[in-house]
Amino acid sequence: MGLSNIFAMKKTLALVFSVALFTSLINTSAIGAVKAGATCQKAGSTVTQAGKKFTCIKSGKKFVWNKGVKVVSPVPSASPTAAPAPAVTTPAVATPTPTESKPATAQAGYPAPSVPSSTVELCKVKENNSNRNNSAFVLSAGFPGNSSLATKTGTVKWALIPIDFPDMKGESNFKARVDSQMKQLSDWFNVVSEGKFKVEWVVADNWVTLPGSTSQYAIPQSVNLDKAANGPKLFKDAMAAADPVFNFSNIQTVNFILPAGQKFIGESSQGFPWDAAVKDLTTNEGKISSFSIPGDFFDQLNRQYWSYWAHEFGHAMGVAHIGSSREPNPYMNLDIMGNQDGFAKELSGWTRFVNGWLDDQKVYCQEISKLTSTELALIPLSDSTAGIKMAVVPVSATKAVVIESRRETQFACTMPSKKNGVLVYLYDATKSHGENFFSPVTPEGRSNESSSNCPVVPYPDSLLYKDQKITVEGVTIEVLESKDFDKIRLTRG
Repeated sequence: MGLSNIFAMKKTLALVFSVALFTSLINTSAIGAVKAGATCQKAGSTVTQAGKKFTCIKSGKKFVWNKGVKVVSPVPSASPTAAPAPAVTTPAVATPTPTESKPATAQAGYPAPSVPSSTVELCKVKENNSNRNNSAFVLSAGFPGNSSLATKTGTVKWALIPIDFPDMKGESNFKARVDSQMKQLSDWFNVVSEGKFKVEWVVADNWVTLPGSTSQYAIPQSVNLDKAANGPKLFKDAMAAADPVFNFSNIQTVNFILPAGQKFIGESSQGFPWDAAVKDLTTNEGKISSFSIPGDFFDQLNRQYWSYWAHEFGHAMGVAHIGSSREPNPYMNLDIMGNQDGFAKELSGWTRFVNGWLDDQKVYCQEISKLTSTELALIPLSDSTAGIKMAVVPVSATKAVVIESRRETQFACTMPSKKNGVLVYLYDATKSHGENFFSPVTPEGRSNESSSNCPVVPYPDSLLYKDQKITVEGVTIEVLESKDFDKIRLTRG
């Protein structure tokens, strides 16, 4: 290379560096001072200012900066850093490494409990009811959790397959109905499991046509597969039609959708690992563990597919239904396993605990016989920050008072007031699947509330807020502070 060429290359490199530096300065100054809650432009973008890293997140219909994470400068190593290992693509069925939580010290002023926790094993209240003691299979409300049904850890594949019929063809753009629903489902499981359960979707590109007309598959109400006259036929015909054109390798569950505007499936159809039709079916690539088909009920205004998918797969994993599916109960708005249309779209701390998604170190346990006065802070249930997320006080061999911190999340409905406070409920181990084993402890004087964007059953607000207290089963719970976390006091009597 000639000397003149070398000089030209140096000038070019200097120009490129200058332009990149100038562009960086322009972008940084254009952002300006970042404050938590202020509007930002693109989800996932980050800015580091004043020792904190802020991330742009979606809140409702807006993009805003989150509260930021303290940036800790790394301590220089005395020895050279080894070269990183080559990247390895993890198979879809592998168990992911849980996302590392921020240390509790990242929450300014987060205090340790004034009284140390008892061993958490004392708070793993065991079920003692006829269903648990006598049934061939178990949907768990309490300990021990069911580990014999669909897997509840790792990264798994779910199928989305559109099915139509000779007398009712599907629309050309069906993905417009389900793309956001699939993302919501994946995001929800990632949040409530704290990264322990992740869903990857495999979507069929074209409609799969079943052999029979719609009248042969009519199912008016949502009942278990074996309880609907046409339930097994619809499932078997759908799987038989899909098997030649869809790869079911490592598929955990299959979610079918129907043509827009159909009416022959009134509510839904679903099947579980214990159903003979599901157990006995083997695709060209292997077994599946469950399926679902949302009907006309879920195409009504403001109803969602994703919360129905989450609710039904909760059962496939062995999680009990809270209360009756046909009768209102006071907990139905507070847990997705009580009602997929509840305003909170939350999974209770107790259910996460039983499911193995809420680690023991995040549970504060206190025996009522040793309780005098204890102050502790609860990190919100769906917050990724490390710390205590749930307090449990067993009050007998079959009952426990459960306390957790709730915050409105991206999955919640819009309510008249912000639902950011402390939820207190009673777990009753003598009740099981289909019974009211959770009972919220609602302060007196609360009136029924409805949602402006969800078809929720009106119920009073059960949350406790700052300077409020309530007593249940000889335990008084008082909210002392409510900021990024809730500081509470537990006293006996």
